[in-house]
Amino acid sequence: MRRPRARLRGRSTSSGSRTVLVMLAALLTMVLAGCGGLPASGPVVDGRRLGDSIQDPVRVSVQGPTPGASQESIATGFVRAGADTDETRQTGKEFLTPQSVDLWRWSTADIIIYDSLADGLTARKVSADRVEVSVVAIARVSPEGRYVELAPGTVVKADFGLTRVGGEWRLQLPPTGFGLWLDSNSFDRLYVNENVYYVTLTGRMLVPDSRWFPAGPRLTTSLARAQLEPVPPYLEGAVFTGVPPKAGLAVNAVPVDDRGRAVVDLNAAALDANPDARTAMWAQLTATLSQVGNVTQVSLTAEGAGLELPDGRLTAGSADELGFSQAPVLSFDTALLRTGDEIRRIDPRFIPDATVGGRAPDTKPLDVDVASIPRGWTTLALSTDGKQIAAVGGDGEDLSLWQSSTKTLKVASFATDLTRPAYDSSGYLWVGGLDLTGAPQIFVFPPAVGETPPKPVAVPATWLAGRRVVSLNVSPEGARLLVVTELPDGTEARLGVSGITRSSNGQPTKLAQPLREAQPLTLVRDAVWLDATGYAVLGRIAPSEPVRPWLGAIGAGLEGVRRQGSPDPATNRLAPVADGQVITSVGGPRGLIIVTNGGEVLARAGASWRKIATGTNLLVPGR
Repeated sequence: MRRPRARLRGRSTSSGSRTVLVMLAALLTMVLAGCGGLPASGPVVDGRRLGDSIQDPVRVSVQGPTPGASQESIATGFVRAGADTDETRQTGKEFLTPQSVDLWRWSTADIIIYDSLADGLTARKVSADRVEVSVVAIARVSPEGRYVELAPGTVVKADFGLTRVGGEWRLQLPPTGFGLWLDSNSFDRLYVNENVYYVTLTGRMLVPDSRWFPAGPRLTTSLARAQLEPVPPYLEGAVFTGVPPKAGLAVNAVPVDDRGRAVVDLNAAALDANPDARTAMWAQLTATLSQVGNVTQVSLTAEGAGLELPDGRLTAGSADELGFSQAPVLSFDTALLRTGDEIRRIDPRFIPDATVGGRAPDTKPLDVDVASIPRGWTTLALSTDGKQIAAVGGDGEDLSLWQSSTKTLKVASFATDLTRPAYDSSGYLWVGGLDLTGAPQIFVFPPAVGETPPKPVAVPATWLAGRRVVSLNVSPEGARLLVVTELPDGTEARLGVSGITRSSNGQPTKLAQPLREAQPLTLVRDAVWLDATGYAVLGRIAPSEPVRPWLGAIGAGLEGVRRQGSPDPATNRLAPVADGQVITSVGGPRGLIIVTNGGEVLARAGASWRKIATGTNLLVPGR
């Protein structure tokens, strides 16, 4: 039966329309609520920071062995099963004989990383019950999380035995065990690069140590465990940790509650820390754990009881709150350009036909600027306060210090084959060379006082034996030396990071065995720090390739060598500068500047280079 139509008259028409609108509004509200909606109340909270680790990555399940699979398929299937996001690696274990399950040391042995695009994982039978698998590897990661780049074309092999289990082929791992082989995509998905922090001996600056950790829910615990370990060898003497020697986790996890508070419960040994060390321990753990995306606060306890800071607080949101910080990234809008004898101030950021907008800096000379240096002095460096220039003579045997307000200080002969000098943030001058007996050395000069030339002091570095120094540069906080060395014949170039031990007055007294970086490079001309972990280096991989600048990060490899996901690494490389001799920066990786042998000063413009001036030296404070 048809319902009679309602008759709408006069005021009732308006009322009915309002009723319809109310119903539509209610319906829209319900739809929005079903989609998550926008909250009308509640607290304002910080969103995820750029670069934060994601605790819940994409879950990937690998395929187990299929019935009737060949020996080769079982071998390659097992290797690829290492990419499983299941922390128990249960699927991978299905490829193994029962006796081999405990030999799969996927969490305690080296990880081999190979190219995602090239793949190249192969298996071949070497006998009736043995298969050899091989891959062209690009890097390996130690159980401690140390990332080591491998020379191009490095082939890694493993020999597996096979036997029948229930009528199907299963692998027998080598007696020495087997770790993980991961393609670069899987590695980037399963592991994250994070810093563990230590403290400078002469201040409250944090020094990062870059490591790789398994991503996922146990990342916070892994970082805490790493922070409680002793200072790594390459930083020994340069930094300290506030963690007492026997301190460790009292329980087997570091939980993070709903408020984002990570609770680190330590054993009773943590109580041995004096007030200063306890504050440092708090700052270290807070800085390290705050890298995890869902951690906003850190609390320390000892056997369940609150481990108070000296001021009585029980939580901290950042190391800054406790008076600890990293050295800032410096940026300069002017630099000193040397052309012939003349030195003048320029805007190093100005790129002809490319610079848009922005206020031009004042390039008038400052009272402290040195106006000229004779051409016979070829290799120059500017102190961090801009008041002094150190210059090495063209023969590599003389060094002088120039200031605008005093006479030139000529240092008595002390070495040959001197490198380009470098100043640190404490005013010490560094230079490499061969002492008067012909032995390789790294020398430091204390800040000059009055008109008496300072005397060089050789900093002990036993690892220099049989090599020569090519280039050196001190990190922003002054605790690490970026040093390039090579054999006397110019081969086997190495870039390393060495911890600097200093006395109580800041005098460098020792250099630790360097941590090797940029391993694929066979020639290195120069290197410079960009920030606390980043650096730039001039070099090449193969003799047939041109010299180019490379960007790198301590413990994370060179951009353009390690694949970050699927893009071709060439897309991450900067254009070559074949005759580039010196590399510096006026502000991070975007402020890179190269000076060529031909006297061209080139500034970075995207991935390419633009000429900004003609000169033999571009001087940036402390670089």
